[in-house]
Amino acid sequence: MPNTLSEAADLFYAAGNKMLAGDCAPYAEIWSEGDDISHLGPTGNLCTGRKAVFEQFTRESAMGFDGTLVADDRRFVESAEMGYLVCMERTSGMTQAGEALRIDIRATTIFRKESGHWRVVHHHTDRF
Repeated sequence: MPNTLSEAADLFYAAGNKMLAGDCAPYAEIWSEGDDISHLGPTGNLCTGRKAVFEQFTRESAMGFDGTLVADDRRFVESAEMGYLVCMERTSGMTQAGEALRIDIRATTIFRKESGHWRVVHHHTDRF
């Protein structure tokens, strides 16, 4: 489990790349197990609660994406118990059903320290 906010962000994006490749299970390791989590992704669906969030990730992981996602221009703010990352999510080599996609998205990820480790409680993206 990550001890620094930067480590947590690295794990979040590593799991995100696995999700894009069809496996959303690694997300369970970095997201909070609390039922107060939420996700507002690029599809515009606001999901609240662990069940709804992971149902959305299951749908997204089955969409047939390929390629990579990186967090660029990362800016962190943290206190003892909460922190957030604001960044640009940039894709490389991404395709869906054989069609090339180039997507740059603004993103904010909110983390909470739980049992000494940073866990994601909210992720928000929007296209500009």
